[in-house]
Amino acid sequence: MRFVHPSHPGRCVRLAYCLNLHPARDLEAFEQSLERITLPLRQRVAPGREFGVGMYLSAELARRLSADERALERLRATLAREGLDAFTYNAFPYSGFGESGLKRRVFEPAWWERERAQYTLEVAHIADRLRPAPGPLSISTHTGAHSAELGGRSRERALAECAAAWRAFDAQLARSALERVYVALEPEPDALIGSMAELDAARAHVGGDVRRVGACLDACHSAVLFEAPVASVERALAFGAGLVKLQFTSALALPEPAARADGRAALFALDEPRYLHQLAALGQDGAVSLREDLGAARQAFENGDETLRGAREWRCHFHVPVDLEELAGLGLEVTSRFADAVLERLLASPERWLHGELHLELETYTWSVLPAAARGPGALVDGLEREYRHVVELLACSGWRPG
Repeated sequence: MRFVHPSHPGRCVRLAYCLNLHPARDLEAFEQSLERITLPLRQRVAPGREFGVGMYLSAELARRLSADERALERLRATLAREGLDAFTYNAFPYSGFGESGLKRRVFEPAWWERERAQYTLEVAHIADRLRPAPGPLSISTHTGAHSAELGGRSRERALAECAAAWRAFDAQLARSALERVYVALEPEPDALIGSMAELDAARAHVGGDVRRVGACLDACHSAVLFEAPVASVERALAFGAGLVKLQFTSALALPEPAARADGRAALFALDEPRYLHQLAALGQDGAVSLREDLGAARQAFENGDETLRGAREWRCHFHVPVDLEELAGLGLEVTSRFADAVLERLLASPERWLHGELHLELETYTWSVLPAAARGPGALVDGLEREYRHVVELLACSGWRPG
């Protein structure tokens, strides 16, 4: 969906949801998911209008589309026929997204490995071919590797190697006539660059000459680490090419965890084998400590970890629908105000958007592992519709209307 404002001619907001919510390993499954989920959703929230999609192509599917001209043309024709605007892509998970045991492997391959750049370049070429309309294309990716999987490298060496890979990739986009493609580095807790503050510090490694590598601000990730909304936005805008993409997402929160046994039990019960659910604890002194996953956090708490037991608040990297303010009946809260504040800040400064566009993506990929209280009534399309209506209402409050 595209939104415009009468006071900001030439500027627009583009809204999509990320298709990693229903990942597909081949073209046939991809098309089936469009038919089953995406098109019914479009009919509800944007009937008869262009509808943005946040494309997720696994490495296997990207490889097929790159090698098979007929398959690529088939997908291009499908998107055009159905009025689906593929303006943004997620090239973070390489393969096996949503499979049991994924966890840290979601960061493989690292950015110092040839396969990561090759995959991202394939996605860039596909993006350029699938969207003949003018305007920037955004691709989000991780910030190098998981911090515990550096292959014996020091953090400084890993940062230096990744920065060199990003500079080389930036130059490759120019050589490939893909100058409208922008890569967005997405900090995540426990990643090589885990926060917006660390991304800001990494500017010295990357340098100031990259033109097509910028930042992806994931509101869930930043909120988990108790970062300030305004500071997160400013750091994203200042990095490389600037803010390339905003992932409008929410995390789970539990204030005063030591006194709320119901909330602790509900949170620990969400531990599952697919995705990483890092838990951050805000100490009484304002310091933030991190546990890699819910299982590790539960074990540490039960073993008497004073950092967790004495914390003012816990936050967990568990994406929940953005229309929620709490998980009713589970004793858990949601960081929705953080996401709202980030969006509000960006909507107030359209002159700072990359090429005059704000790419906005919903990414509640955890739908299948959420408890019923978090999903709300109805099926997946019903939940997505509620998320869309929440964001559309926020945009309307700032004067942005469907274009």
